[in-house]
Amino acid sequence: MSAREDAHDVIIVGGGFAGVTAAREAALRGRSVLLLEARDRLGGRTWTAPWKGMAIEYGGGWVHWHQPHTWSEITRAGLAVQLSAAAHEAGWYVGEERRAGTIDERDAIARRGWDQFVRGVEEALPNPHDPLLAIERLARFDRLTIAERLDQLSLDDEERSVLEAELESLANAPLGDAGAVSVLRWHALSGYSLALAQYAGGRVTLAGGTRSLLEAIASAAPFSTRLATPVVAVKQLGGGVKVHTRDGEIHRGSCAVVAVPLNTLGAIEFAPALSGRKQEAITLGQSSRGIKLFVHARGEPQLQNAIRPGHPFGYLGTESLSDDGTQLMIGFGLDASRCNAGDLAAVQRQLDAILPSYELLEATAHDWLADEFSRGTWAIHRPGWYEHHHAQMQLPEGRVLLAGSDLANGWAGFIDGAIESGLRAGAWASALA
Repeated sequence: MSAREDAHDVIIVGGGFAGVTAAREAALRGRSVLLLEARDRLGGRTWTAPWKGMAIEYGGGWVHWHQPHTWSEITRAGLAVQLSAAAHEAGWYVGEERRAGTIDERDAIARRGWDQFVRGVEEALPNPHDPLLAIERLARFDRLTIAERLDQLSLDDEERSVLEAELESLANAPLGDAGAVSVLRWHALSGYSLALAQYAGGRVTLAGGTRSLLEAIASAAPFSTRLATPVVAVKQLGGGVKVHTRDGEIHRGSCAVVAVPLNTLGAIEFAPALSGRKQEAITLGQSSRGIKLFVHARGEPQLQNAIRPGHPFGYLGTESLSDDGTQLMIGFGLDASRCNAGDLAAVQRQLDAILPSYELLEATAHDWLADEFSRGTWAIHRPGWYEHHHAQMQLPEGRVLLAGSDLANGWAGFIDGAIESGLRAGAWASALA
């Protein structure tokens, strides 16, 4: 063996929740495991980091007891969760007119449109953790974008405006690009309830941050980790694999799990090449390209929740109130290129256009779209994903298996989907190594 090579039973590419879970599962089964992560930290598209004396989640952060894999891990680790309070005031726009009321009043408007959007979901997704169970019925939705599904509904101007804003937040992408099944899937996984979908997607967080859960999983079994080590090629030969890194290292293994975001798979060379169907899916990619923006502002000390369709951060809600009269808000927008957290004057103008009378103090965000190791936010698949690509992407290619939250059966795009995929990948790798 040359100085540039080493050998392990299993090589994991990608240190998000899927990769770390797969590494743990293989190590618990007695396999020697090497995990290679391109960033200088584990966590992938979750990232607990300090800002203004607080620990914030630049990426995914919410959990819920309807997410079975995550909740099992939270229980196993003995971690605590915390619940955010509901907003005192709600705002929404119809054209240029801003309207205000209670969150219950706005939710009632949203529900009228939402219930039309998801009509038929019980037959199309009778078991949301097995999305292909009734694919012949799901296909009619899977062929539509969110925008196309919206055009099928009978909505007045207010109902459409409120629903569009809600869906832009969910999709984190232009509605003409995102697949309609992303909405149906979230609804079905949340007990076929809009109220629970909203709760599962934005009310429950880990008291110690996502980092606490990641560390609990990573520390449960011994495996080797290399950070700041981007992988450029995964090659199969001689009954094993060789994984090549950007800095010229070669790591040999019996098999490899590649657990990186769908939108980054095209940057890795596979030899032999992945199947044609997988290459088509990678070229298609997933549609999320939005922003999660943290806003520190001063104004009326009330819990706020404002939405506006087409706005650079068209969903803006209070995360916490401070004793000094300021508050931390979180905004979600459909296109990261439309909002620069470093341009405070521009962000102030955008804040004025969704929640007037608040003074911006500071703002921060991570550009997941520009990040070469993510190229987008949470998984929102384009039309045709489930009918043509989902099953194919889960099939192994010899001694290589693709994994990650983007490929999960259930809560794709969430921590739960990553853990689900990692559990499956770890078992597969252990059986093959």
